[in-house]
Amino acid sequence: MKTPALEDRWMLRYFALLMTGVLALGGVLLRGYVGRTLEGDAKVQTAFLDLSLRDRSRYLAEILRPEREKGTWPVELENILTRNHAELNRDIFIQVFEPDGRLIAASANTPPSIPLTPKAPQDMQGPSWIIDEVDGPDHRRWRLAAFPIYTHDPEFRTMGFATAGVQLPDAARALSRFTWVLVPSLLSVGFLLVIALRAASLAVAQRLRREMEALQTTQQRFVADAAHELGTPLAVLRGEMDIALRRERTAADYRAALESCREEIERLSHLSENLLALATADAGHALVHSAPCDAADIARTIHGRFARIAGDKQVSFTLSAPEVLAWSADAVAIEQILGNLVSNALLHTPAGDSVALSVEKKGNAIVFEIADTGEGIPPAHLPLLFERFHRVDKARSRSAGGAGLGLAIVKTLVEAHGGSVTVESHLGRGSRFTCRFPTS
Repeated sequence: MKTPALEDRWMLRYFALLMTGVLALGGVLLRGYVGRTLEGDAKVQTAFLDLSLRDRSRYLAEILRPEREKGTWPVELENILTRNHAELNRDIFIQVFEPDGRLIAASANTPPSIPLTPKAPQDMQGPSWIIDEVDGPDHRRWRLAAFPIYTHDPEFRTMGFATAGVQLPDAARALSRFTWVLVPSLLSVGFLLVIALRAASLAVAQRLRREMEALQTTQQRFVADAAHELGTPLAVLRGEMDIALRRERTAADYRAALESCREEIERLSHLSENLLALATADAGHALVHSAPCDAADIARTIHGRFARIAGDKQVSFTLSAPEVLAWSADAVAIEQILGNLVSNALLHTPAGDSVALSVEKKGNAIVFEIADTGEGIPPAHLPLLFERFHRVDKARSRSAGGAGLGLAIVKTLVEAHGGSVTVESHLGRGSRFTCRFPTS
């Protein structure tokens, strides 16, 4: 069985091999594309160079022909060629040859040992260009255009050749240089990607480890709290039954024992329903099913349900709601949310104080508020208030039958509607719970 560390190493190797293949394929495709582009550019450049070389060689031949017809070459021929070179394209060099191929003069930028093209015949029948390529001493290719310096006396006669040349674009050498740059670049990218993957995998592994540890801690605490909460009513049930069965009792005694057992069973039932709701939410299943409803009518229902309880406690319980407030939500879930919050507010509000329930539409949200003037919540408990099994006053909550799940259920159901719940509280001045539900 592979350990997680071993699996991480194998995954890293697989990724490294995959990246090597991807980068190699990308490099081959990129090199092929660049090679084709360079070759195409070289062909286009060569076509334009031929036009320039032809014009230069013919222009030079026309300049030199009058002097050559007199049987001499112009004085300071090299200076003439250099000036012509400087006036036009500096990359093009120009030369003058005798018909037999002897070099007479060349511009200053002419590379050494560039001969007359062998394709230039001595017995040409008319003016025409000769285009050729030759290798220079450094093994570079040079493109040459030769045009005859001729005369008609009375027939066509070649008196020399005016040539223009330029170094050809070296696509092969450029591609070779590109390859030498591409290969280490791809290797560097691959190396950096592997390092980045390793760092990312370590970070993810650490984060997952922390999340797993936090989840295990949460689950252990949840199970322990749930077992404790379930154990309390079960212990009470067993105790009541043991007492009832210990000896013969009157019907009134049995009735009291059964009523006590019924209260604990109701507590167990309520606790199991809450645990089931939280488990359903944790599993990612839908908790709510929205349908058209009236938010104001829901608030009135909750007010009517708790009005008698508030009266028995001598707590003022008021409602502020419009006549109609159309909405789309899960009415049963909203009643459970408001019921938990109102019940909690009444539980912690002494006689003579008040609890207020209100609902209104603010912008694109339906907002419920439950405010009381009771004892308030200590600031240290506010960040933990909606956690499962958290109780501000554990002793009183247990005596009142609370399991610390009511506010956790509220938060879960509110968020299932896409809303949010917040609380403001001040010791001795009361608390305000606000549930905000988006309408669009």
